[in-house]
Amino acid sequence: MKKGKPPTFDRELKKLENVKAWLDEMKKLFELHNYIENMKTSIVIFSLKGKEYIWWEYLNCVRDIRKEDMVWHEFKGLFMKKYLSKR
Repeated sequence: MKKGKPPTFDRELKKLENVKAWLDEMKKLFELHNYIENMKTSIVIFSLKGKEYIWWEYLNCVRDIRKEDMVWHEFKGLFMKKYLSKR
């Protein structure tokens, strides 16, 4: 079986239910292929588009957060704080 292409995330998915649906799709992809933790983070970052990828670059450069050191649940926490927190 070929590995599935991960869904992308961009501003089109800004609504709460769409953000949760994207996270659920990523979770299913990870469960299907049994990826190691830091590979999950790499796949998710690859799936970010536009301003969402710029957000990641900000974390990477300014806050010195590297994907090699981050596991999926840590990334998911930062992501949820960014996209699901009340503004």
